[in-house]
Amino acid sequence: MDIAVLVKQSLDVQELRVDQDTGKIYIEDAPTKAGDIELNATEEAVRLKDKLGGKAIAIMLSTWGASGKRQKEAREALTRVLAMGLDGAVLIMGEGAEKGDTHVIAKAIAEEIRGKFELVLAAEGSEDNFSGLLPARLAAELGWPYVAYATSIEVEGDHVKVTRSLEDFEEVVRVKLPAVISVTQEINKPRVPKLVEIVKAKKKPMDQKDFSPPDEPKLAIRELKVPKVERKQIVIEGDVEEAAEKLIQALKEEGVL
Repeated sequence: MDIAVLVKQSLDVQELRVDQDTGKIYIEDAPTKAGDIELNATEEAVRLKDKLGGKAIAIMLSTWGASGKRQKEAREALTRVLAMGLDGAVLIMGEGAEKGDTHVIAKAIAEEIRGKFELVLAAEGSEDNFSGLLPARLAAELGWPYVAYATSIEVEGDHVKVTRSLEDFEEVVRVKLPAVISVTQEINKPRVPKLVEIVKAKKKPMDQKDFSPPDEPKLAIRELKVPKVERKQIVIEGDVEEAAEKLIQALKEEGVL
């Protein structure tokens, strides 16, 4: 079975700098990496490949520009998942990709997947915006069934059985291959590559392709800002019992209690 793993070049949200006065986010300065849940998708792809045979390939469409810095970060992120056991990678990047929405990105990735793979694994959401839309859009483009929030995947002949977490309960579904499945972090614990595996990963095939917009985007992001939270800064004075009564009254007036 040949498997494609969608790996997003996500902003490292731990490294984001924000202007506290204006709320502006300095995206251009933030480094990027493979998202954490993409590592879970990678781990599951490697496990399935080892069990069933075939190949597992990472596919990344970079949306953070085509500068030398972003290209280097993208290749480093792909090397990380290759070191986990994937067989190769496809990196799609170029001018205009940063304006692509999930509609455009899904179309572009579908062209790379159609006719080549039987299963696509993805994260339930990316680390930076967590919209969770891309896997579903990709499945729609391919005309394949889609299952989200997977915590367990078992391939049974030409079908796949998926246990999915729906907060209050679990659901088991069975769909026919080919299919698109997005996984949660609960599905497994990603392996940490050894140094020798990282060295070998740098010799694995990584095919870089130019991005060619398959359609016009339907969504444009005008601005990204951090929400500003205004605190009431109410000071409650008095002894313990008096202060407690004042606090309870204040919370009731705010509708909290």
